[in-house]
Amino acid sequence: MAQRIVAVLWVLMIGCGGAFSQVLENYGPKILENYSATRIGAYDQIEVMVDLRSFPKSDLKVGLPEGAVVFWEDRLWIMAKSDTTIVLPVTLVSEFVGEKLASENKLTIISPEINPGAVILQKGYFSNEEQAAAPVLIMPRKVDPLQPEPRIKSAFPDFFFVALVSVLLLVAIYKLIYPFVLGMIITPTSVVSAEDFSESTGLQKFFSLDVIFFLLIINMAAFLLLMLLVDVTDRESLLFMVRGDLNQLFLYWLLGSLVMTGLGVLKFSFLQAFGFLFELKKIVVPHFFYLLRIISITIFVIAFVVAVIHLNNFIDLEITVQYSLYAFFWIYLVGVFLLYWIMSNRVPFKNYHLFVYICTTELVPLLAISKIVIG
Repeated sequence: MAQRIVAVLWVLMIGCGGAFSQVLENYGPKILENYSATRIGAYDQIEVMVDLRSFPKSDLKVGLPEGAVVFWEDRLWIMAKSDTTIVLPVTLVSEFVGEKLASENKLTIISPEINPGAVILQKGYFSNEEQAAAPVLIMPRKVDPLQPEPRIKSAFPDFFFVALVSVLLLVAIYKLIYPFVLGMIITPTSVVSAEDFSESTGLQKFFSLDVIFFLLIINMAAFLLLMLLVDVTDRESLLFMVRGDLNQLFLYWLLGSLVMTGLGVLKFSFLQAFGFLFELKKIVVPHFFYLLRIISITIFVIAFVVAVIHLNNFIDLEITVQYSLYAFFWIYLVGVFLLYWIMSNRVPFKNYHLFVYICTTELVPLLAISKIVIG
């Protein structure tokens, strides 16, 4: 008899010393999955209806993966900076929901590639030991329910796609007006055939409306990609270009495009000066249009790739933009070496002097600009 009493006492002591946990409701099976339209097996958003009125003295246990953002109805509640498990009294959650408290309230969790299996949502009585110390941000209750919560929303994503569509519209207009010139410039096979160096090419005049118009379009696309680079990498010295409303962003974009077009005109004048010094006047125009063709094709391809990735979120946008910048650098460098090879075969000029000409007009400015942009 004494042994049985001792055994019962040991069981009671172990039960009292252990962590107490009782799950009243498990909302895991009730989670609704919103499938992404572009990725298989990845959910951008999951939802579940939670009863906050029953068992008001219980706790709500929420387990979230890294990067998850949680909303009650349309109010931001928690932003998880790492894998997080928190236990909060239901009364505190009900107080946060406030006026919109109903028999069931919608809890929405948004996170890239979120899996419902990684989310814990239970109502019950839990010990304090189950609360995690992972950093989270809990939004305070509104003082005035008539005033909306302040949110900082960037207008750049909307601006980027509107500006990109505007560039495509200008390209369509240019094709209607100058179909022959556009075909000559953006035809990839012309890079290998080097038609610019032929006497019969139609691209023999720089200061004409068709060339200036195309130069403006390509610089609009280039400056738009530059603004995207500044936005995703947070370059402090250039952040003013990507901050503000749509009107300010369009103003910065147009001014930047005009400045880059002016720099293109200066580049051509610079080439003319060096062509005079090196006695290569006939090669200046083909030289400029050959590299313009390479730049144009590269920028259009990069803009297309970045837009597709930006819309579908296949890869991190910052990584995409950075590698696109590196790709542009190396493609331009290969284009310069192709230019040297073509000119060495078609121009009666010593290779040493030709190499000095190419370095002075292309390689040195390229390296200087790359150092400023890439850092």
